[in-house]
This record gives sequence, C-alpha cells and structure tokens, in this order.
Amino acid sequence: MHYTKHSITSFIYHADLLVKNSMEVDDIRNAINKYGYGKSEIDRGNHLISELRSATMRQHMAKSEKVKNYKRKQELQMQVHKAYMKYVKIARIAFSDDVKARKALLLDGARGRVYNMWFAQVKTFCSIMLENGDEYPAVMARYGIGKEEIVRLNEQLGELNKLTDLCLKSVGEVRKLTDRRQKMVIETQHYLSDFLKIARIALEYSPQLLESLGVSVKS
Repeated sequence: MHYTKHSITSFIYHADLLVKNSMEVDDIRNAINKYGYGKSEIDRGNHLISELRSATMRQHMAKSEKVKNYKRKQELQMQVHKAYMKYVKIARIAFSDDVKARKALLLDGARGRVYNMWFAQVKTFCSIMLENGDEYPAVMARYGIGKEEIVRLNEQLGELNKLTDLCLKSVGEVRKLTDRRQKMVIETQHYLSDFLKIARIALEYSPQLLESLGVSVKS
C-alpha cells in the first residue's frame, strides 16, 4: 500500500484498518508478535495514524480559512474599485482645468492592473484628497461627492490592507501545515511498508488474514 496510489482519506482509512485488525484479530496479533511487532510497535503505528489524521484535519481547516479570506478580500476589493472609479471619473471632470490636482490625484493614464500598483493609486487619491483641508473635497462636493464618502473609501482601503495581510498569513499557514502533513504521510508510509513486509512473512500461509489487512494476495 503506497500513499501515492490513494487519496489522503483513503490512505488513512486503509492504514487504520491494517493496524486495528492487527490488534483485534488474535491470529494476526500472535503471528506478527513473533517478529517484533508487539503491543508497543502497534501502538506506535496507531500514534502515527492519529497524528496524520490530526495534521490532515488542521490542513483542511486552514485551506478553508484561506479560501474564505481570499473571497472576503475579492469582494471588498470590487466594492472599493467600483467606488474609486466613480470618484475618479467625477474628479476628472471636476479638476479638468487643474493640472496640479490632476497630477497629485493621479487622474490621468490607465489604472493599475497589478494589485500593488492599483492599491497605490487608490491610496494616493484618498490621501491627497483628504490631506488638502477642504479644498479638494469642496470641489468634489459640487458634483455630489461629499468628504465623508472619500473618508469611507479610505477606511475600506485600510480594511482591504488588513485582509491582504491576513491572506498572506493564510498562505503561509497552509504551506506549513501541508509540509507537516506530508512529513506525517511519509513517516506513516515507512511504518506501513515495514509492517507489511513482516505481515507477509508472518502470515505467509494465511492468505485470508492477509486480505483482512487490506493486502491483495495472488491466488
């Protein structure tokens, strides 16, 4: 039995079945005990499988959390972008004759396609708009955009920044837990490989018992 030929769930199931039957079936337990696989060695196998099951569960939960965080980030980014583009379009009209304002607010040219560039454009727009007293907000207000709307956009940008950091942490956590799970898979595989070699020797003349361990036996 090799982990590469099974899903992780199937691998754990078959490993658990093998070790459990080795403990519960007297004939198997007595046969492998003669070859050094007594209670302590079977307990070690149980512990490895338990650790693998736990590592798999933690990794699954971390992956779910990562997906949830990225979804929240995507939804908020879409909201921010929608509001930002609305304000940029209005600002281009409001400051059509103000070269200094257009340059400071980054109104001309394309919007960033890469996240970091896009974020910098939105942040610059909010910062310059709010750091100039009421001068720029007053101009925007004439076109129906109050200062509180820019403040809200800036707040959402801060929330988005926190979510971005959370997403990066989620990626790191999933990677760490995936590495941990893979380490446990390999350790369990090594244990099972040695165990099955012994079981085949100990149960050479008991094919039905071997099959009860999930081992295929050639007729």
